[in-house]
Amino acid sequence: MLHSVLVDGVEAFVQLEDKWNDLARSVVTCRYTQTFEWAKLGWETRDASAGDRLICATVWLDARLVAVWPFQRNRLGPATRLEPLGCGIHEEYGDPLMAPDMNADEICRELLALLRPMADIIEVPFVEQYGAARQVLERTGVFNIPNPLDSYMIERRGVENFDDLLQAYSSKFRTNLKQGRKRLLKLGELRFELPEDYASSVETIDWVIEEKRRWLRRMGKSCPWLGKGEARAFFLAASMKRGELGRVGLFRLTLNGKPIAAFLTMIDRTRVELLATSFDPDYARYSPGMLIIEDAVRWCFEHGLDFDMRILRMDYKERWSNAQTVRIQYRAPLTVKGALVLLPDYLSYSFFRTLRAIFNAEQRASIRRMMKWRPWASGRSQSADAQIEPSV
Repeated sequence: MLHSVLVDGVEAFVQLEDKWNDLARSVVTCRYTQTFEWAKLGWETRDASAGDRLICATVWLDARLVAVWPFQRNRLGPATRLEPLGCGIHEEYGDPLMAPDMNADEICRELLALLRPMADIIEVPFVEQYGAARQVLERTGVFNIPNPLDSYMIERRGVENFDDLLQAYSSKFRTNLKQGRKRLLKLGELRFELPEDYASSVETIDWVIEEKRRWLRRMGKSCPWLGKGEARAFFLAASMKRGELGRVGLFRLTLNGKPIAAFLTMIDRTRVELLATSFDPDYARYSPGMLIIEDAVRWCFEHGLDFDMRILRMDYKERWSNAQTVRIQYRAPLTVKGALVLLPDYLSYSFFRTLRAIFNAEQRASIRRMMKWRPWASGRSQSADAQIEPSV
């Protein structure tokens, strides 16, 4: 018999480990970010505040766990908020883990019904565009604030090996990769690595974070998670774990032993997910970021994995990807207090959405007018029955 249970607190959460792992094994496409280990590390390494609570919505079929959706409850101003447990970067895909033989729509409704009374606001990052979680979240609260973002992948489907994949790109693209690598090799020993020892893992994590900070300073930008210690603490704790359901992968490209590009990734049974990237700007003319992608994708093909470059439109993602989807981030109020806290953001979202709609309509009208306008060659006159098209 199907029944839902809210798990509230660390002690009850820990009791889920075996059942959660059984569920994850049954879902071939389970991401490392959906595992018990990921959620546990996220809770233990978070930037803790007084009053934080660990909450999991679960659905069971008799004694079998068939769905789980973990959250931490914290505060957003005067309101309480539910947000998924994670590595501190807050960019994990947010869909719940569900057994493949269940009715996804029904399960998601059950999960959200458990979560509704637990906070004023719920934030769920990057659910599938056509997934059941999105359908439920769209109907949550008096309003919601969606943020759709393109997500990019390099899939092995229909591609026999990496060399065949590379042949699908332009000759200029392939030539630039070869030339960049050749020029770097003239400077010394170039190596692609996936460090397994703790010291090299720490070095790679710190290098990625520090280079990311330097890049932000050069660009005059800021990033909330880089000012905290959550992400570093998480990846340090995860770097030596080698579970059957996934692990953290720290890919790097070194020149004479010095990193010039590196990735923080998640590796599971079907894919590598790219989470954070950095490269040394002193070597920008050699495109080390493109070269490490080439090496990482080759590694993926050798290990039978896809390469998920994830959200945000970037030039290098558009150039490499052979598959694209949309992921949607949702924020929704669950109470009147939550609605009041999110109202300024909702009004801002609605204002800019209206502006985009207006400008898009004007652009479409302008294009239609251009398509209907036909210049006449010099020396020719319009036929007697020609008419001037009305403006749209």
